Amino acid sequence: MKPPSLKSLSSLSLKAASDVQPTSIVDENFQESDIRTVSSKQLLRKVSAIAYLCGVSVTSSATNGLVVIGLPQLTEDLHLPPSLAFWPSSVQGLATASTLLLTGAIGDVVGPRPVNLLGCMFNCILILMCGLVKNGEALVIMRGLQGIATALHLSSSVALVTRVQPHGRGRNLSFACLGLSQLLGFSMSLVVGGILIDTIGWRSGCVISTDVDRIRSPGSLLPLSLSMVTAVLFVYWMHYRVKNGRVALIPNQLWKNPCFTSICITVALSFAVLNSLDLVTSLYFQEIEHLSALQAAIRMLPSTVVGLTLNITTGLVVHKVRANWLVALASFLSAGSPLLMAVIQPDWPYWKCAFPAQVLMPFSIDVLFTIGLIIITEVFPEEKQAVAGAVFNTAAQLGNTLGLTAMQVISTWVTKQHEPMKSSTQALMEGYRATFWAMLALSLVCTIVGSIGLRKAGKVGSKHY
Repeated sequence: MKPPSLKSLSSLSLKAASDVQPTSIVDENFQESDIRTVSSKQLLRKVSAIAYLCGVSVTSSATNGLVVIGLPQLTEDLHLPPSLAFWPSSVQGLATASTLLLTGAIGDVVGPRPVNLLGCMFNCILILMCGLVKNGEALVIMRGLQGIATALHLSSSVALVTRVQPHGRGRNLSFACLGLSQLLGFSMSLVVGGILIDTIGWRSGCVISTDVDRIRSPGSLLPLSLSMVTAVLFVYWMHYRVKNGRVALIPNQLWKNPCFTSICITVALSFAVLNSLDLVTSLYFQEIEHLSALQAAIRMLPSTVVGLTLNITTGLVVHKVRANWLVALASFLSAGSPLLMAVIQPDWPYWKCAFPAQVLMPFSIDVLFTIGLIIITEVFPEEKQAVAGAVFNTAAQLGNTLGLTAMQVISTWVTKQHEPMKSSTQALMEGYRATFWAMLALSLVCTIVGSIGLRKAGKVGSKHY
């Protein structure tokens, strides 16, 4: 038997090479196609998840803006008692703050996805029911239940974002979009609500008339005293549960992180100022300058435009600038808004004080909200992010509720002091002016806390923290 010739071996090797090469090329093409398919699916999943979360936030915030711009008309039309005048605006934040920790704990057990879907469903139902109420008490109840539905959404949204977005600019922009959606829903409802109210023809009614002397009654003193005692006991109860190896609703260890503690304090102060400033400014335009709801809404739109820009730019530059500098600068700029409104005169043109006040208003909250969510995802492990996010949102909603309550008490008390000496409009203006000064003080405190408490945070939002 003859051995194969060199020529035949060469032809075989060439044939083998020619057979293998196209196969490897086809495999590479398939791999590239699979990679592109997987990448496109991942991108679609990320975009869909963020769009869904933003859509829920837009819807929820839209009801807040509608209540703010139409509060005088709603109070009169639904015959809301004076003692409940601010409740349609504040009760949602109170209910959200009261249930965020519980919903966050539930999200840790069953997962954030079903919790968020449940919150979305309940939100839609309760918004519809708010439009069908026949009296003010029913509106307050529906708004309170809506606050619980909002808590289901807020407590799980942070965990959902961290699941679909890795560390880096994508996650920063996602958190910025969450803040942007709240502002967008609020601003849209200002205009739409103003048009609806003016079209229907509702007239403004007296809003701030709660009797501040009721704080001395046993019915007010007893719950206030009990809440202070239980707040202290709650801290010791959490320590006891952790010490004995049990699950704690808010582990005290969370507060040992100075960045987290500082960001919770600053966001509470910022929400207290922003929501109160929105409401009192709307009342100033309607009650003092006697503008329609639509005219008041248009004058409040500049803050929306600035807020939209801030949400986008904050997500792009937050990883390049130290967090304490950003927070301090934003809070200091926002402090100019209540300062301008405190010195404003009703006969001054809009462009002299009211317009720059609207431009400066959103700086603090838009920057703080984005930075706060990023800090939570970077300083806590994934299993604690839902609870930390719930605590963060609780601080924001609690600041909102306490801020509105405090401003109502201040405005009512100052107004009553000036009623014997001035006309009703002038006395009401003095009450509004006092609330603006109080908001200025809170903004300056926020500036100090942010600049000192976030010194160790450095630059947040980078891929490698």
